[in-house]
Order: sequence, then structure tokens, then C-alpha cells
Amino acid sequence: MSKFTISVLMSAYNAERFIKYAIESILSQTYQDFEFIIVNDGSTDNTDSIITTYNDSRIVYIKNPKNLGLIASLNKGLKIAKGDYIARMDADDIALPNRFKLQLETFAKNPHAIVVGSEYYLLSGNKKSYIKNNNDSDYNKAVLFFSPCFCHPTVMMKNVFNEKNIFYDSEFIHAEDYELWTQLALQGDFLNVNQPLLMYRNHQNQIIAINKSGQHEISKKIRIAYLIKMGFKVDENQLEIINLIGNNIFITSKIVLFLIENCLSDLREQNKRLKIFNQNSFNLFIHKFWMDSCGNSNLGLRATIIYVKSPLSKIVPVGLSAKFKFVLKCLIRRFRKH
Repeated sequence: MSKFTISVLMSAYNAERFIKYAIESILSQTYQDFEFIIVNDGSTDNTDSIITTYNDSRIVYIKNPKNLGLIASLNKGLKIAKGDYIARMDADDIALPNRFKLQLETFAKNPHAIVVGSEYYLLSGNKKSYIKNNNDSDYNKAVLFFSPCFCHPTVMMKNVFNEKNIFYDSEFIHAEDYELWTQLALQGDFLNVNQPLLMYRNHQNQIIAINKSGQHEISKKIRIAYLIKMGFKVDENQLEIINLIGNNIFITSKIVLFLIENCLSDLREQNKRLKIFNQNSFNLFIHKFWMDSCGNSNLGLRATIIYVKSPLSKIVPVGLSAKFKFVLKCLIRRFRKH
């Protein structure tokens, strides 16, 4: 059985518009020791004919006779992957040329790493935004209390899936990556390459956009399970606040901000006792979501006053530029209704 350093895993369904760019961005990587598993998930457009134009021995082509869904297709690929690492890719994204090289270098320098993501460019219509990510493992794992900590198609993962019997779970459809991170969090460190390695395409037809409501409900289950797994205890009211933060609900009441402050403060105190996460990393995490919550409201200057008076605003140093952006955001969102 031939062995590769990397198994690239990509599922495609009716992806004729962008799949050419995705495939070519993988085949043109500066690091070339990989197999490229492409699962055509029952496409009814020209996806098949586009894939079969590529005559490259590294491509492993799986053609589902009917649409099985993303989770089943990815698990098919994981079960046959021969690489030491799994690099995820989506059929509408573009990997930058040094992606594999830089992620492998990060693994080599950090032997305890289990997942390495990256910063990325978000493509939305004609707009391109630069999305930065944190390279602090405990910070990234703490973020899982509220939301996924990686952009799924940026990641490279150690191939422990068959050995540990860890796969994407169909019970968590539309949030399968989020649930996977909560499983892998106990297997090693979560890191990021602090430069963009992917162009991530955001468009209206994405599954995540179409199924947002169902994703919120499933995310609640993931948060509860992860909190318990990590040894934290929350009551029903706190869980409601955690779901509010995680679902990025717009805040229109100062009472809600005070409830968020109390919930975040309690999580911080629990971590001090439990010592699950490095406290400095956890403080960064708590402060980030406290500042974001105050900024995600229409309370204007009242939100800035609540933020400034809170002990949570003082647990990490904040530069003048960040403070200015925060105040500006509060003032701009003062006029939003919801």
C-alpha cells in the first residue's frame, strides 16, 4: 500500500462553477507529496466531466451513485486516506500555493499539535476580507464553548481517525465540523499558521447559510456536551446566555449585557479552580467575547460605559486602536433595530 504525507479530502456536489479553481490550487501546491481524494456526491451538473479532465495519478476519484450528503462523503474519504495528515478542502475555495508546506512546518515544530488551521481571505461577491486567527491552543479550545474555532477548509489534521474511531457524526448535520473539533480537542493542540493560506468563498448557496436555524439548535447540543466534557457546570439560565453569545444574537437590552457579564465571570472563576485552560489564554478568550457582546448591541454609549465599568474589561490590556474601533462600532450600531 502506497503511503503519502498528506491526504487531501474534498467533497463536491454540483460544483461546476468553482471546482476547477479548487482542484488546480491543490495540484499546484509547492509541497507535492499527497493524494487528492475527491468525492463527487451525486452531482447532476458538469462536476463529473470537469473532474475527469484531470489526468493526475494522485487523484483518487470516488463517485457516489446518489447524493449522500457531506458527512457520509467525508467519512468515505477518511476511511481510505493513506496520508499521515488530512488536509480538508472545499470545492468552491482556493488553496494558496504554500498552504501545505507551511502547515507541515507547523506540525514539525509542534509535535503535540493535532489540528493546524490558518488565517484566510473571505471572498464575498467582489469584496475580499482578511480574517485573522489566534495561534494559542488553549484560547482556540475555549472558543469551542461558543462556536467553531477553525474555518473548516483551512485545516490540516493528524490522521488519527481510524485509529481513534473519530469521524464526522451525522447526528450533527450542518455543524459536523464544530462537533469534530470538540472530539479532537482532547487529542492534541489546536494551532494556526498566522498568515492566509486559503481563499474562502462565502455565497448564498452554501449549506451553512441555507440551514442556519437548524445549525443553531444542533450547536446547543454540542456546547452542552463540551462544557460537561471539560468539567464546567452551568445552569439553564447560563446555558441560554452561552447560546445567545454563540449564535451571535444582536443585543437590545442592558439587562442582557449584565447577564452575559455574570456568565463570563463565572466561567472565568471556574477555570481558575479547575485549571483546564491556561488562565492568560482564558482571560483573552473571556475578554474577546465580553467586548464583542458589548459591541454587538444597539445600546451605544451605554454599552461602552457598561464595558468600561466591568472588571472583565481589565483582565487583558487593550490598545488605543482597539478601543477606538470598539467605541465606533457601538455608536454605529446604536441605530440598528435587531
